[in-house]
Amino acid sequence: MFRKHIIKVLALLVFFAFATEPTYAQSRKKSSSSLSKKKKKKAAAKKKKEKEKAKAAEAEEESKPSTTFTDHLWYGGGVGLGFSSSFGVNSFGISVSPMVGYKVNNWVSAGPRISTAFSSLKIPGYKSINLFNFEAGGFIRAHVYEGFFLQGEISNEWIQEPGDAVGNEYSKNTRSRFNQYLGAGYNFGRGQGGVGSEISIHYNFTVGRDINSFENPFNYRFGFTWRF
Repeated sequence: MFRKHIIKVLALLVFFAFATEPTYAQSRKKSSSSLSKKKKKKAAAKKKKEKEKAKAAEAEEESKPSTTFTDHLWYGGGVGLGFSSSFGVNSFGISVSPMVGYKVNNWVSAGPRISTAFSSLKIPGYKSINLFNFEAGGFIRAHVYEGFFLQGEISNEWIQEPGDAVGNEYSKNTRSRFNQYLGAGYNFGRGQGGVGSEISIHYNFTVGRDINSFENPFNYRFGFTWRF
């Protein structure tokens, strides 16, 4: 009798095992399929997001203004005007000195600078002497703080000077000189671009080392700038 009960219980267990197996397998299959769909959906959303991000970055890059060589340039020019009288000798002078700077970055710029000067001397008993000086070179400027700057410069200068007196007029002599300047100044535009004016003082080491020269080694400048 007991044996029959055991056989019945085992038979029921086997029946329930076979009856629930398809359901469990189906449930497992559905769960696996659902998880796979979620993964695919997540991957698709990630891919879409990456595409949108790449497209936004590309649009931002395209919207940036393209810079050219001329966008880095600033322009300047100095002017000078003077009159003096000493020991009966009267002199009048005017000078112009254009320059162009290339901005390597926000702090450093470099470029060419030229200067031409005209002076007229009147010595009692002689005709007026008209003299022309020309200077050409390059500079490096460091924009230190706001409008303050430091500037190094080298140039070659061709100088006309009075020569010997012949009759009632003087002859002219021309000589050349290699100048080396170091100076500092202030730009009233404060280096913000646009139109500005500036003053500066530069020491000419070539003149300073020349024991036979009577020139002042300090060179004072006033000028205007645009886009500095």
